[in-house]
Amino acid sequence: MTDSSKSVQSMVTSLRVREVQLLLLTLLVGAIISILTPNFLTDSNLKSVAMGMTYDLIVALGMTYVLILGGLDLSVGSNIALSGIITTLLLQKGWVGVPLAISIGLGMSFLIGAINGAVIVRYRINPFIVTLGMMSLARGAAMVLTSGYFVTSLPQSFLIIGRGEVMGIPFPVIASVLISIVLDFLLKNWVSLNRAFLVGANPDYAELLGINVKRTVFLGFALCGLLSGVSAIFMCSRLAMGYAQFGLEIELRALGAAVIGGATFSGGRGSIWGTFLGVLLLALINNGFVLMDASIYWQKVVNGTILIVAIATAVRHAKSG
Repeated sequence: MTDSSKSVQSMVTSLRVREVQLLLLTLLVGAIISILTPNFLTDSNLKSVAMGMTYDLIVALGMTYVLILGGLDLSVGSNIALSGIITTLLLQKGWVGVPLAISIGLGMSFLIGAINGAVIVRYRINPFIVTLGMMSLARGAAMVLTSGYFVTSLPQSFLIIGRGEVMGIPFPVIASVLISIVLDFLLKNWVSLNRAFLVGANPDYAELLGINVKRTVFLGFALCGLLSGVSAIFMCSRLAMGYAQFGLEIELRALGAAVIGGATFSGGRGSIWGTFLGVLLLALINNGFVLMDASIYWQKVVNGTILIVAIATAVRHAKSG
């Protein structure tokens, strides 16, 4: 067995261990909350938890792929705001129908991600700097388009996307799980996505193997942008409005969930199901605070602490690896 194959096998084993640990921790947290709050296991609350994690999950999946590539995208929250505003404004004004408005909104989210990727690979600028700038630009554009007001009076055919259910399960929850399944399968079996692990771990070696590293990174950021747009569609539809402040701090939650799930800032590592469990864990903790009527400020303290610990662990692992 070559050193490369041993390294891949070691990484896969490590991620599987992380997923099992996360699953056990999530079950433990769920058990504790159910003991402390009898309303936790009710159908309405479980549906609330599922819906609450949907938006973060879709964004976190894109963040995971970017982290695997060795990058970072801080503009996902602002992407949600701008693509959502564009979609809802088109619908409010009646300029286009629902399918075309959604397509244009998703096109904008893809474009934001593509611009990030193009600037990063063309000028070799740190992704942190590029996406930080895009975060400000997109959020500012959303504010300019609406002057900070809500965009309401949306057609019922658009609202059903976020509010419809199948056997009591909301459409967004079904869609987020399906996206997770498909992306996990493609990441493991489709060469065009699977090569991200090699590009993130050792881009120079990937180049020697004939992989177009620049194109892979570009498409990774574009995919991350597109998934932010999908989250925006569900968010605006569910809440029946567009708002320039949608998506605030979602980049931190997505980043935290991805890192908790096994991704690292050095690239080459990441797990879709690890990220799924990371998002679920954070959603359960937040739900526990709500059920116990705890201060929202303590929620932020706990979430911030979890993020710091997760990042510190990821950095230490990267250095030891």
